[in-house]
Amino acid sequence: PSAPKQKSAEEAEYHHLVLTDADALKRLAVDYLHPEIGVDNTDPTATARCYFDRPSAPQQETVEDAEYRQAVLADATSLKKLAVDYLHPEVGVVSFATARCYFDRPSAPQQQSADEADYQNMALEDSSTLKKLAIDFFHPEIGVAISSPKSTATGRCYFKRPSAPKQK
Repeated sequence: PSAPKQKSAEEAEYHHLVLTDADALKRLAVDYLHPEIGVDNTDPTATARCYFDRPSAPQQETVEDAEYRQAVLADATSLKKLAVDYLHPEVGVVSFATARCYFDRPSAPQQQSADEADYQNMALEDSSTLKKLAIDFFHPEIGVAISSPKSTATGRCYFKRPSAPKQK
């Protein structure tokens, strides 16, 4: 028995179909992985027409229309950037410009001394107190606010006090 076993006709046919499918799959894989190879047409009756020149194809835009559309999109992009810069000032500005310090320039006003700053703070406190008093005087409908609910602040009617003169 040195001769190999022979296959039946059905086994040989099945084996041939499997190898044919494997060969077709290999060709498809090569075509998919290497599109630069191109397609070889062996059928002389195979014809095609241009996809873009067919009657049902959408109208193509002219070069002028494409350039105009490009310019409009560029304008819209720049307007969007300006809107984002305006609405989000916390983002900041990226700049490579150089500048000098505003406060160290020769024409900058002199800084206040500590005494002048203290005097200015006292004057501002006095003016805010005067403003509060003026509001209290001109708007009695606002009323008086008590800072603590357990406050001992009390009041009585001036006209109903025991020492008030009798009115008719």
